[in-house]
Amino acid sequence: MRLQDKRGFYYVNIGFWFIAFLLLIVQLFRWQIADAGGFKRLGSVYIEAEQKIQNERGDIFTADGITVATDRIFWRPFISIVHEEEYEKLKERWGVLREVLAQFDIKVSEDPIPFDEVSYYLFDKLLEETEKERLEAKLKENQIVGVYFKEEIRRLYPAGRFLSHVLGFVVKEDDQKYRGVYGIEGYFWPELSGRMGQIVHERDIKGRILSAADYRRYVMREGKNIVLTINSKIQRKVEEILEQKVKEYEALSGTVIVMDPKTGAILAMANYPNYDPNTYYKVEDYTIFKNKAVTDPYEYGSVQKPLTLAMALEEKVIDTNFKCFDSGVLEVLDKKIYNFRRKRYGWLGLADILYRSNNVCSATIALKLTPEIMYGYLRKLGIGTLLNIGLQEEETSYLKPPSKWNKVDLAVSAFGQMVSATPLQIISAHSTLANNGVRMQPFLIKEIYDSEERIRFTPHAVERVFSEDTVRNVVSFMVSATMRRGLFKRYKGKIDIAGKTGTAQIPNPEGGGYLEDAVNTTFVGFAPAYDPRFIMLVKFERPKKYTTGSTTAAPTWVEIFEAIKDDLGIVY
Repeated sequence: MRLQDKRGFYYVNIGFWFIAFLLLIVQLFRWQIADAGGFKRLGSVYIEAEQKIQNERGDIFTADGITVATDRIFWRPFISIVHEEEYEKLKERWGVLREVLAQFDIKVSEDPIPFDEVSYYLFDKLLEETEKERLEAKLKENQIVGVYFKEEIRRLYPAGRFLSHVLGFVVKEDDQKYRGVYGIEGYFWPELSGRMGQIVHERDIKGRILSAADYRRYVMREGKNIVLTINSKIQRKVEEILEQKVKEYEALSGTVIVMDPKTGAILAMANYPNYDPNTYYKVEDYTIFKNKAVTDPYEYGSVQKPLTLAMALEEKVIDTNFKCFDSGVLEVLDKKIYNFRRKRYGWLGLADILYRSNNVCSATIALKLTPEIMYGYLRKLGIGTLLNIGLQEEETSYLKPPSKWNKVDLAVSAFGQMVSATPLQIISAHSTLANNGVRMQPFLIKEIYDSEERIRFTPHAVERVFSEDTVRNVVSFMVSATMRRGLFKRYKGKIDIAGKTGTAQIPNPEGGGYLEDAVNTTFVGFAPAYDPRFIMLVKFERPKKYTTGSTTAAPTWVEIFEAIKDDLGIVY
């Protein structure tokens, strides 16, 4: 080779390696700088891949030991194949696999799943233990490889619709994340759910676990168990009767609360329509999920009247001998207040005011108070305040400050207009009359416990609202008014019952005034009146057949009372 040719070859060779070097520098720059984020993400997949280990969530029980929410083990089938020779065997038996899976209502594509997807392919089906064992036997019998089973824990409500509005339910947010919503499940989810266990391991870029990789384990923490104050026998009877009555009265909904007024413990809480928390996803109208015992405040009507009398007696603006002349109408500012059906009754004593459910005289008494005094008592009674009973969806009403009241507001508040409350707030307010003037904190939880600790909830007195003398007098007026009604005359000489009906108009949502053809009906009562074992509220929303508290809520109260009196230990 000539010298000139050698030099040419030398320069070409140098040029080639120089260009190669430049390309390497460019590629290194791209890897380390330009694409650093992408490689970091790949590295995180490689290093931080996790396997969640679901812990056992806490159970929920009634006070008498009935399990109403628990975790149950199911099995999810999945395909896991890493080696191509094993994949070929699965492809050969794919048609048989489809036939076997179809017997268990598991659907899979007609064509075999691609190899790059079968390292971990989950089927959308959960099997019980017996089903899993049958499928395992079928797979073995048909020589099908690569199908395994993953244990999953799911929430189960053994009693179906029973107590659904108190419990709520658990929803699945993604493959390993769950969340309690509504009721006890929603409010106490951190306690019930505990902490999931975790294994952190390495996977390759395709997501396959590297068998030789190191594992890091994080210990799970069991969920806490919750015992409710609910008596399952009382609850079941309440739910059965309430469903019958909502259908009979053609009401939009119905609500019942049974409480021990001396402790505040809720013995039963029911709404109808209800739902099955096991299949919550089948419910089309999501408003059914709301527990109307603690949501949807409403103007509750004449059940306020005994409380108004108690306020006036406590403030000594009237005494037990007070008489009111009812002319049939009371003019306040530019408004006129009438009785139901515009009746007039002449002279009435305090017991007669309750018996006649008289608006004119109740308003006359309220006007002897001031907005500040009325507002103060309503707040003490729990109206317009959150009672914090432990249900996720609990609401409260707006009680406007007394500086914004006028005389009409004060007058109509005497019979439950202008003020609104939830059924829970109303029964809590009336419980002061059933407990010698002391309002107890309503509560649903008896205890919360796990293997390490046990927290017991004890009755808590919120405050004294009325004196014992005031309460004794008001209760005697309530008994006199209640026992004179035909519905309760059967109990005369056997047991005294103190109660009050309410038939309340519904404010027009599209403007001022009230709807002409819609009411809510309520009855609150307790017995035995002078040493109560229980207090119960019954409410119907917009009943179409019978539209007064005395023809809907009161008869339902009596029917439930007859059904549960033995469970309450009431003998007469």
